[in-house]
Amino acid sequence: MKITFDDKMMVAAHRGDSYNYYENTMEAFMAAIESGADMIETDVHLTKDGVPVLIHDHTVDRTTDQKGLVSEMTYEELCRLNAGGREEHQTIPVLEELLQLLSEKKILLNLEVKEYYQEGNEERCHDCIDKCVKLIEKYGYADKMVFNSFDAHVLEYIDEKYKGKYMLHGFYPYSIMSNVERNPDEYLYCACIFEDREKQHYDYLQSKGIEPWVGAGVTREGHLKECYELGAKLVTTNFPGNCIYKLEKAGAR
Repeated sequence: MKITFDDKMMVAAHRGDSYNYYENTMEAFMAAIESGADMIETDVHLTKDGVPVLIHDHTVDRTTDQKGLVSEMTYEELCRLNAGGREEHQTIPVLEELLQLLSEKKILLNLEVKEYYQEGNEERCHDCIDKCVKLIEKYGYADKMVFNSFDAHVLEYIDEKYKGKYMLHGFYPYSIMSNVERNPDEYLYCACIFEDREKQHYDYLQSKGIEPWVGAGVTREGHLKECYELGAKLVTTNFPGNCIYKLEKAGAR
């Protein structure tokens, strides 16, 4: 199964069009789609009452007008927060809201699970994954998305419980990830390369049949072209419209 193309570098909008709009809001996601992004990258947490919501941090402090842990707030409480500006109120979306939008627009999804397998959070970690899978199955999105996490346990759990059905996105070198029990070569579809100018990293991943992807730190036209020529299949970016323009100039789209 493949979701990328051999002849172009695809673009994933990092938390939506987060350069121009408030990150992980429906406005940012819609703007990213309108800019021509191939994929939406976003982050999922569980509320206190077990609803998968799209927010990057473990707290609401940085991205809303209030403070507190996502895990200690109910969905109803989170809905009252403003994740936008003073004059443009935005709510924290639920995963299902985004899936409804994407299914109408035929765009890919990169879902980063932020509920890590750590002491006191083991059950929430698995519950978050299982609830996400249930929603993804409901909207028929299994072959149009990747699961992503810095916690290798998350990826290993998905691979083992769902018998290899889902494409999995890790990070390379693998030491960047926590809770690595198995060799990620066994289950990864793609890996984001942190040392993105190191040819041997691209060569290694490709030798294992794993697609090299690069992250939001790759922004300049020359840098994008260099990564593309090394074998990068996708770049995650805060400014998808601008990134697409640069890739087209570089001959990577």
